[in-house]
Amino acid sequence: MLPSAGAWACRVCRPRVQATIHDTQYLPNLALVLLPVAVLLGLGLTLYFLPALKRRLT
Repeated sequence: MLPSAGAWACRVCRPRVQATIHDTQYLPNLALVLLPVAVLLGLGLTLYFLPALKRRLT
């Protein structure tokens, strides 16, 4: 994968694209995008530490 400097748009559309990305819904959209990462990370940590927790609790 090649790194990208950002979204490309023409001179006419670029301000509208930037305004749409950075509107009032930016943080809720960011949280919604990162939510699956947090869920998978939590699931992976739970599966990794589950044997140690079982030994400790019994």
